[in-house]
Amino acid sequence: MTALKVLVLAEGRVSERRIEVERGLTYEGLFELLKINPETVVALWEGHPVPNDELVEPGDLEIVRVVSSG
Repeated sequence: MTALKVLVLAEGRVSERRIEVERGLTYEGLFELLKINPETVVALWEGHPVPNDELVEPGDLEIVRVVSSG
């Protein structure tokens, strides 16, 4: 198990969670676990964007909701 601090930033609000995840989990799998649509967010690990198919690493993760209009 890997400890992870997750900050979810959406619509001006911040939600913080501390969770334990299995090793080998991808960010896309994490989004599924958190019931977050991966097409609507960007994951920032230690302040740097990460691809959804990359493995989750221990540390601080920010999930930022992306808003677009057109």
